[in-house]
Amino acid sequence: MLGWFQKHRRKRYLKQPWPDSWSGFLKRNVRLVQGLSDNEMEALQGRIKIFIAEKFWEGCRGLELTEEMKVTIAAQASLMLLGVDDFYFDNVKTILVYPQSFRRQSDSGWLIDEEHRSGEAWQGGPIVLSWRDVVYGGRHRGDGRNLVIHEFAHALDGLDGEMGGNVSFEDEAIMERWKMVVSSDYHALLLAVRQGRHTFLDPYAATNLAEFFAVTSEMYFEEPYQLSQHHAELFDLLQAYYRVNPTAWQHTATQAD
Repeated sequence: MLGWFQKHRRKRYLKQPWPDSWSGFLKRNVRLVQGLSDNEMEALQGRIKIFIAEKFWEGCRGLELTEEMKVTIAAQASLMLLGVDDFYFDNVKTILVYPQSFRRQSDSGWLIDEEHRSGEAWQGGPIVLSWRDVVYGGRHRGDGRNLVIHEFAHALDGLDGEMGGNVSFEDEAIMERWKMVVSSDYHALLLAVRQGRHTFLDPYAATNLAEFFAVTSEMYFEEPYQLSQHHAELFDLLQAYYRVNPTAWQHTATQAD
């Protein structure tokens, strides 16, 4: 019964008109949508409408949330969902938005330190984002960084109950290949970072397997062609996971710049 009500509610959201102002927000803040086909854009708009309606949004540290903020965040997260149907990060109920990076206490063993963070994803909890970093990731290209995609990749990672970088595939053979390729690429990156060598992937990906998945997901959507050149097998597996190939978006968006 709950599923019926949810589907009925989502159909109602989809029937609501797309505001012209929202297109302006996308054009200004989400560079990647410039490369979408008409069908992909229509699908993205539907996902954005449902995503915005179903989440609890809260501004933090005096930030007054606007439609522009919600649309900008929802669009970048929804790009990750274009290859799947009827899933809208259902495991994420709340999105907290700070004006800029925020402080969190961390236990580094002997000392309690304060760290500046631009985003967080909590298992079974909220996604926390810095609006300044959201905008930077949405507008700029060439560095492979996108805060929204990074944090929502953690949310996908957590669907199995643990954010450990071990995402699921329906095909067991692909699942085994994923484990093998990720293990190989991760340990190669870890060794290169320890030796002080330049790496294509951000060294932060060597933190642990969860961060490896989040960083490579950023690269998959932000710099897909370059990722396919440096990590071909990993690229193919991410394509199998997300069920979209954003290389066409990158090419079209680059031409539009």
